[in-house]
Amino acid sequence: MKNSLKFDNKKFRVMLVGDPHESYKNSTEKEKAVIKDYLNLQYAAVKELKPDLVILMGDNASGRNEEELRDVLLRITAPYAENNIPFAFVLGNHDLEKEVKDLFVQYKIYRSLPCCILPDKDEINEYGDYNIAVKNSENSDTILNFWLMYSGSGAPKEYFSTYGFVKKEQIKWYENKAKEIQGQRLNPVPSMVFQHIPVPEEFELLKEHSFLKMLTDGVTGQNEQKGRFYALDKTKAVGYMGEAPCTSGYNSGQFSSWKKTGDVMAAFFGHDHMNDFAGDVDGITLGQCKTAGFNVYGDGLMQGVRIIDFNENNVRSFSTRMVYYRELIGSDCYSVSGSEKILRDRTSVKLDVIKAALKYTALPIALGTVTAIIRNRRK
Repeated sequence: MKNSLKFDNKKFRVMLVGDPHESYKNSTEKEKAVIKDYLNLQYAAVKELKPDLVILMGDNASGRNEEELRDVLLRITAPYAENNIPFAFVLGNHDLEKEVKDLFVQYKIYRSLPCCILPDKDEINEYGDYNIAVKNSENSDTILNFWLMYSGSGAPKEYFSTYGFVKKEQIKWYENKAKEIQGQRLNPVPSMVFQHIPVPEEFELLKEHSFLKMLTDGVTGQNEQKGRFYALDKTKAVGYMGEAPCTSGYNSGQFSSWKKTGDVMAAFFGHDHMNDFAGDVDGITLGQCKTAGFNVYGDGLMQGVRIIDFNENNVRSFSTRMVYYRELIGSDCYSVSGSEKILRDRTSVKLDVIKAALKYTALPIALGTVTAIIRNRRK
């Protein structure tokens, strides 16, 4: 590995960047505005938050050939390179659907980028999974580990799933590697998983409800959950759900493996552009990282990054939060205009519309009711 990571003054901060979806195209005014806003967000986040590591969470970039892909990746990672911040990445379901379809060709391109800490090829399994160790302040012992997993693209028809998943062979690799990392230690090294597509257990942070409740809260299910309606269970999770989780419809047992192995304390995902909730499922934090890109659907100026803070004295007691474009930059934006600049998120917009409707319709209805009663009494 080109760079080794360690705690600095007993602290370590990770910044997650969800779904940039950046393209090589940069000729029209719209295309220029999109990349300008993305880079403004990244430069502001790096300056304000000062991460020790950045992780791109998948659906990162596309180009018509290897040269174009490298050019766009150089562009979107410039804020890290210019500030000498190491970055790692996972690939999403769209990354290998474009022209550069070979996973290890993409890995070769990433490895050539400044500050990319992708391990050597012999440290990566055939599916593209790898791990990154973080050492203590003295650089003498590994006290934190990150698993970066490829969650696939589409699923074979026999699995009846729209989206891919971490395969059983990948899970076996993880379990064996976790034992190797633990070595002679009494306990597993505290670890986190980063991958694009969420695990199905994320639905345990939600509650299913009726269609009528959609008027005030909740979202419609997608793909395998189509026809169902969900809201975030505020007793289990914090944050915002602007769309139903797009997990795989097939459960490959990845979450159960984490519980059995005992090292994973949290897992964070991209894929769902408008979700940033996080909550506990059986002692493991499951969290979403909202999109940081302006080339895809989103909520006004709520694009952002997620930070995770660790303290060397108690690595398992981490903290995490989203930091939004609106907080870092305000409403000065080139690719978002009009009413979108004042929107906060879909749920709050829905509530605001309902409140406004009640405000302007309740009084006339009430007056009409009173008038009718008076008329009836006069009769």
